[in-house]
Amino acid sequence: MFGLRYHVASLAAVFLALAVGILLGVAISGKVSDAEESFEQERLEDLERDLEAANARADAATRRGEATQELVERAYPVLMEDRLADEGFAVAFLGPVDGGIRSDIEQTLADAGSGSPVRVVGLGVPVDALELQNTLESNEVLASYAGDGGDFAELGRELGRELVEGGETPLWSALSSHLVEERDGTPAAEVDGAVVVATWMPNAAEDGESQDADEEARSRSTWSLLDGIVQGLESAGVPVVGAATSEQPAELSDLYRSEGISSVDDVDAPAGRLALALLLSGADPGHYGVKETATDGVVPPIDTLPETGE
Repeated sequence: MFGLRYHVASLAAVFLALAVGILLGVAISGKVSDAEESFEQERLEDLERDLEAANARADAATRRGEATQELVERAYPVLMEDRLADEGFAVAFLGPVDGGIRSDIEQTLADAGSGSPVRVVGLGVPVDALELQNTLESNEVLASYAGDGGDFAELGRELGRELVEGGETPLWSALSSHLVEERDGTPAAEVDGAVVVATWMPNAAEDGESQDADEEARSRSTWSLLDGIVQGLESAGVPVVGAATSEQPAELSDLYRSEGISSVDDVDAPAGRLALALLLSGADPGHYGVKETATDGVVPPIDTLPETGE
């Protein structure tokens, strides 16, 4: 039989093994914990470095943007001087006239040597489709523009062409009481380009509600007319530019893009006015300004003005 000394030795060995296991476990656990802490620390340091780099890039971009704006502002008078001299332009508000943006556009034209707009028109929208349809159908000259189902796209295209070509404007004259809210300037002279300003948008239905059928029909008829007017302006072969201010929603630039015309989203700033003047003078079409929708930069490439004779 095993003696007491053997049992004591066995128990001592067991306790010794447990002690060694605990010490090894603590040592290993400590090393793992230290490794995890080191890894987390490295991750934090990497993230901090990435954040610092991103902030540095943002700061550099901001400084470049500010430097560009400052450069444009300093060079603005020289770059604008006589750029649109001896040229005339129409301004078409797709909706009521906005006095603020009209002033910005007029400032652009004045700074570029063009003077006041030849024609300014603000539309009374949404249109009363039934009344407009009846007016067109009751006139032999206008009956061909009475579109089916309130589609006034062809009427809009002809109105757009008249706005550019000038001379006699039978459609504008006949439909002024139905379509025009405000109209300035002379109808006679042909223009060299047009600025489009969208100031009307249909009321969106609330979540879970359907739009009133009559209101929806008015919106469709109105948009067909406005879309046609922009197409008519473009068909005349002159530069057509959609304008907005830096405070207006970026959706306006998206609207101009969908209409296939160039746009400027900051005509309330020198850079925006320069971009507008450049586009009206025939610069590369595109979408310019300070918003994300300005995919082609702040201003179009700038061509030097031809030297004047001594």
